[in-house]
Amino acid sequence: MDSVLITGCSRGIGLALARQLASRGWRVLAGARHPAAAHALQAAAREAAPGSIEILSLDVRSDESVKTAVEEAAMKVRGLDVLVNNAGIFPEEGNEPLESLPLECFEEAFAVNVVGVARVTRMFLPLLTRAAHPRVINVSSLAGSVSGKEDSRHYCYSASKAALNMLTRTMAAELRPRGVTVVAVTPGWVKTEIGGPDAPLTVEESARSLAATIERITHHDAGQFLDRDGQKGVAAW
Repeated sequence: MDSVLITGCSRGIGLALARQLASRGWRVLAGARHPAAAHALQAAAREAAPGSIEILSLDVRSDESVKTAVEEAAMKVRGLDVLVNNAGIFPEEGNEPLESLPLECFEEAFAVNVVGVARVTRMFLPLLTRAAHPRVINVSSLAGSVSGKEDSRHYCYSASKAALNMLTRTMAAELRPRGVTVVAVTPGWVKTEIGGPDAPLTVEESARSLAATIERITHHDAGQFLDRDGQKGVAAW
């Protein structure tokens, strides 16, 4: 049984992806910052096949939290086949002009969307390298596309996702020789707290596509920015 650790599973895409991969026979380690308050995730774990969804306390902003999660994961799996860096934050309203945008929003966005990904990936790397075909999937966004940026919205979120894309390319170059495939994937515009109610995709639709893509990723995809169906060249850097 392949194993996957997903960050940010208390709701949204992370929760839907945990359910989807568990239904496909994966062993899911579902990270949540506050497991006791993650009622939907707890329900998903109860409804899934026994042992297919196990909840870990994991705050991507905390060295100690991630270290404890690594130790707990190591007691459950010998090696980690896939790490999905899904936890993300959208700290701004989205339409603020630069003059009135709280600069703390940049710090919050980068702390979770960039530094959090680097922290989790490097601390779980020993478990990843024990797997036969380890993959790291960084959940990015078309909001992080530099070449596609034509508006002034989402200053902090967009900048953090652009930085995540560069982090993905850099990690892919370093880790490819060690057998670890690192990619960025956009889930599409999804009805979540970040995506809003006008988004055309449900979390279930996005998660089904993402799950299938995760299962198909090979070392040839390393360093790519894929759409949710695994296609290259659709999501522009």
